[in-house]
Amino acid sequence: MPDHGAPFFFVFPDNEAAFAVARRLRRARPELSVVDHASGRAWLLGRWDADGLAVVRAGRTAVALSGAFPRTAAGVLAGRASRLRDPADLDDLALTLPGQFHLLASVDGELRAQGSAYGARRLFRTRTGGTLVAGDRAGALARLAGLEPDPTAVAIRLMGLVPAPLDERPMWREVTAVPPGTALLVRPDGSHRHRRWHRAPEPDTPLERGAPSVREALLAAVDLRTAPGGLISSDLSGGLDSTSVCFLAAREPRPARLIACTSTGDEAFNEDGRWARWAAEDLPGVEHFILPDDELPKFYEGFADGGLQLDVPAPVVASRHRITVLASRMAERGSRLHLTGNGGDNLFFGLPGHLHALAARRPLVALRKLNGFRSLRSWPVTAVARQIADRRGYRAALAGVSVRNTALRTRDLSTPSLGWVRAPSVASWLTGDCLDLFERELAAAVPTAEPYGPTPGRHFELAALYQLARDNQAIDDACRTVGMPTAAPFLDDRVIEAAFSVRVEDRVDPWAYKPLLVRAMDGLVPRRSLARATKGEGTQDAAAGLYRLRTELTALWEDSRLARAGLVDEAALRRTCAAASSPELRDERFISTLSAELWLRALDPQPTAATATGVPA
Repeated sequence: MPDHGAPFFFVFPDNEAAFAVARRLRRARPELSVVDHASGRAWLLGRWDADGLAVVRAGRTAVALSGAFPRTAAGVLAGRASRLRDPADLDDLALTLPGQFHLLASVDGELRAQGSAYGARRLFRTRTGGTLVAGDRAGALARLAGLEPDPTAVAIRLMGLVPAPLDERPMWREVTAVPPGTALLVRPDGSHRHRRWHRAPEPDTPLERGAPSVREALLAAVDLRTAPGGLISSDLSGGLDSTSVCFLAAREPRPARLIACTSTGDEAFNEDGRWARWAAEDLPGVEHFILPDDELPKFYEGFADGGLQLDVPAPVVASRHRITVLASRMAERGSRLHLTGNGGDNLFFGLPGHLHALAARRPLVALRKLNGFRSLRSWPVTAVARQIADRRGYRAALAGVSVRNTALRTRDLSTPSLGWVRAPSVASWLTGDCLDLFERELAAAVPTAEPYGPTPGRHFELAALYQLARDNQAIDDACRTVGMPTAAPFLDDRVIEAAFSVRVEDRVDPWAYKPLLVRAMDGLVPRRSLARATKGEGTQDAAAGLYRLRTELTALWEDSRLARAGLVDEAALRRTCAAASSPELRDERFISTLSAELWLRALDPQPTAATATGVPA
């Protein structure tokens, strides 16, 4: 269970075994809120924001939303609840409303529970006390059931971005993730099934028709967050994503007062500050808070603070102070919510991997775009040709993944990645046992593995989006520790749906920067800001943090939890960190290892009576 004030909930079936589990939990922590089935047994139990849960009842039917949703949602729910006879009949409801939320229903004791279509709101299930229990936090379910983390799951996380289905694997073997776009249906006896309620749209909408849909969806997403009024804050990094969110939040009539927040780092290496100041000049009536560079924490500062218990290892723990500094300052100012541009890159960069499928459908268009990427990124022509010609299915491509002989493999823009899978990032300090665990799990997954989408581009796009959603949840958890909830409007289902509906040939363009977002924001964001075609670079700042904290990072591996599990070589990690110059410290290999180590350290090694019931001491 989150121990930092973040919302969470459990969902209980309408049976005696589930009632007994819920009763024990309520006795341990009576301050938790509860919503009952029509029978009087507990249905929902947890902690939620004051405006974060809407429940409507009609006879023995109850329908609820948990998360961010419009105030008008209660009326929509009432209309559905009054005529609902089967929870499976709610497939179309979620995408009729803006926001990010869970949809929950109890119909005469039969349950439906689902997260969002694209992973911003997750759902998990496990068994404890002889019954199925679901919830939005894998860690909370694990604590409720008294589970230990799975060493194989930890080994998987050490490989960085791993292929599906391993990327969705919870950190506890007895906890199962309900896939995004899928509902969990549970009968009173605890029997259950998964029901797919959503798939990503076909990308067949031309840019000129798709851009207005993106515009409308993003306006609704931002308006949802500003509508309650009061004081809010927003990132204004100078990048196109946060700049767009800022201008939408500042539109007249302005229901909420807005502070635009900028932290630039060293502007000798990063031009974000200049673009942020230009944008602020075009935001009259909006306060522009600029964090002085000498007050911006270094990368890795605060990594040893601990105490942040997450569902999965996440990069936020490595630079927690840096990531939360603006949220902390805005909490001191009284902001009720902090907006971010997280998710914009995933929706609007346009992955070159889409050209793999486009080459078969429109070969000349694909060839022109491939030549553009090849020129800009120095891709070897033989590597591009080989990947485009590879027409294996997903399982065959997955079966060809190897973690051997790739200790120094890196991912960068000079290496094309146009197929179904990308090789895992294997660090030199990973042990043979760690590689064996990963290989066994991968081999077991291949026979039934399915891609997230019908083409390599759509598959990887969704995989990256699911990963971003997990990381964004961790960022929100970290920001809540300093008193500031966050919101990422780009991760709303309806925004993603609109963006993913646009044709690949219009979204993927080596010569244009985020063309879909630029078209969608034309007239709402000044042309000067829309003209930016670069992204801020933090490599120099990260290197400085590594060097400055090399002693502390080296000492971390004196008593490594990962080493105790036989997954890493402590001596190799100490040597690498002490030198602070290895390329392996500058990509996802070290971040993955550091995140996993800190995740293990944050777990309570000796649960108390309270934590054994799923709540923190």
